[in-house]
Amino acid sequence: MINLNGDIDLSRFFTWWGQELKFLLPKKMRESFSGGKGFLVVEASGDKVKVSYVKQEQEEVLGEFEHNALAKEEIQNIIDSSTKYKEADIVLRVPENLSVKQDIFLPAAAEANIQQALTYEIDKYTPFNKDQVYFDTIKLEKENKSTQIHLLLILVKKSTLDEMYQRSLDLGLVPYFSDSAAQTVVSGDLHSKYNLLPSNLCQKRDKTPFFIMLGSLFLTCALLAFLLFYPLYKLEGGLDKVKHHRRLVEKEAMIIDESKKGIDYLYLATQKVIDKQNELPPMIDIINTASRVLKDDTWVSQFRFVNKSLQITGQSGSASSLIESLEKTTIFHNAKFISPVTKDNRSGKERFKISTEIVNKQRDAEAE
Repeated sequence: MINLNGDIDLSRFFTWWGQELKFLLPKKMRESFSGGKGFLVVEASGDKVKVSYVKQEQEEVLGEFEHNALAKEEIQNIIDSSTKYKEADIVLRVPENLSVKQDIFLPAAAEANIQQALTYEIDKYTPFNKDQVYFDTIKLEKENKSTQIHLLLILVKKSTLDEMYQRSLDLGLVPYFSDSAAQTVVSGDLHSKYNLLPSNLCQKRDKTPFFIMLGSLFLTCALLAFLLFYPLYKLEGGLDKVKHHRRLVEKEAMIIDESKKGIDYLYLATQKVIDKQNELPPMIDIINTASRVLKDDTWVSQFRFVNKSLQITGQSGSASSLIESLEKTTIFHNAKFISPVTKDNRSGKERFKISTEIVNKQRDAEAE
């Protein structure tokens, strides 16, 4: 008997399906999807930079180079000597002793905006604040019906990675992404991917081949459509058939014109119903619902209604749990922090500012 109450992981099915059908793709595309391309791993430690070619956990050291113009030319000559080196993605790898790897757990309600939640609360899990580090996460498997998500947090100090990044640029190596030796990214494994570098520092991929392929596909479809439909168009009847068709169209136009009046009436009536459904709940119901779901250790200093959203400012013993409490109601949706959570030294509580969208309670009940 199939259990329909549990979570169904469709990603595993599509991964298997893709593996079974990938033989239909050209060789270049098969390699890009299956991890056929390797990585050029750049590791800067001390006064030297180590460059290696890594493919499916097999490492080929290309050399260790000094930080000078001669080394830049030597590295470029090595890369130009082999197609596999030129096609490989450049990875800036942080040494294990200069990075931090930590398991963290967040409420399931924060899954939609993990980066935003961690940006505000990174100092809760590490000795650093958001302006001192680059970080990213890997989502791990979670148990069914779990109220928390399990994440692997990897971070590195900005000053450390910025220095390594500049040394890599000086040698002519522009990284596509950066990882840590404590948690390496495996070529072809989508679940292991993360990136410590901001997107504006990463090398952008050349999209010209993609657009060429897309244009060729569009042109092929257009030519195929032309070859299929042009002969049919030439076989259409002569003038008598066109006149007969015109008379039929005129009759249909009269019928449509008559029915249009009825449609306009139904449209106006439907619009009134939609406008009624889109009305927000009374403000007293909104405040009562918010007061009911907030815990006893929560003190609210301000309610503010802005553009169909309610902003709540105050203090709480556990501000992160308020998001989940608000999401459980029928009139609050997409609750999130709009400012960093800080601690009040006098009261010992966490100061918070939350914004949540207000939805139509009646409309949600009918949808259910």
